[in-house]
Amino acid sequence: MPLLGLGKKQEPEKPAEVPDELPDLPQTASNAPAQDGEIPDELPPIDQELAPDELPPVIERGTATELSGQGDDKRLYFSSLLQKLHADGIKSTKLTAPSANLLADMKKHWKTRKRSEEIDAMKQKVADSLTPLQRLEQEWVALQEDIELKKQQLHEKEEEIRKLAEEAKNLAAKAEKMNSK
Repeated sequence: MPLLGLGKKQEPEKPAEVPDELPDLPQTASNAPAQDGEIPDELPPIDQELAPDELPPVIERGTATELSGQGDDKRLYFSSLLQKLHADGIKSTKLTAPSANLLADMKKHWKTRKRSEEIDAMKQKVADSLTPLQRLEQEWVALQEDIELKKQQLHEKEEEIRKLAEEAKNLAAKAEKMNSK
């Protein structure tokens, strides 16, 4: 076991001496305090000390009338219900129906809403995936038109070669006839 040092007695290491005061760090752009929002040397005193398991007091955000005017989200179930209440009066809302099951209606509303959002997202994905296909189709059409043009030019050249070959053949036949006479 000499490899692990179990058989040897080691002297305890002496702790390094720590200076009483550490030197100041150099002021660089990364650790210098900001000029406009300097960090104060001391934090303001805390009025009340909280126990670790206590929560700070809840701050009231506003009354119901203030909340109804703020952030009126038309997607929310109760927002549409509130609009209907203001427009048609209390008699026509689901609140006064004898079988008013608002929680079930709200869940149904959000299931429908979630489903429509999923469908919209899927439609957007399909549209996004079709964009490169449209570009490729345009390139394909341009290439196809080029191929058709080249085929037409090829046929014209072949026809010209046939005509010139026929003329050369006729001239060769005439020359042979003249040589044989």
